[in-house]
Amino acid sequence: MLAMAATPFREALGRHLLAIENRDLRALAETVAPGEIVLVTAEGKLVERSDEFLKMHRDWFAAEGWTLEAKPVQVLESGSLGVAVLHLDYREPPATRSESYLTLIFERRDGRWLMVQDQNTPIR
Repeated sequence: MLAMAATPFREALGRHLLAIENRDLRALAETVAPGEIVLVTAEGKLVERSDEFLKMHRDWFAAEGWTLEAKPVQVLESGSLGVAVLHLDYREPPATRSESYLTLIFERRDGRWLMVQDQNTPIR
């Protein structure tokens, strides 16, 4: 899904994206900050709790047939923050296809990189 040089932030980003690709909620939860986060969905819905974020992903993971390709646009790491902007190509049979830019912000907490913000912006 995402190939890049290994740094602790990039490894965490790769684990986050792989958990989504594999529909692995437990692995995804390990990459998300507990408690307060910010998610802005492609529909403009604001989610501010990791438990709600994970519930949404559990429901999405249960749907069959979708695929998601993520390609890096820009990845930045500075101190305790890591930012990734990704181009997403989402497909859902039989004929649904959408593209968007996904911005993920990770924060280093106690030596671990955890996702704290997620914003999906549709390309129109």
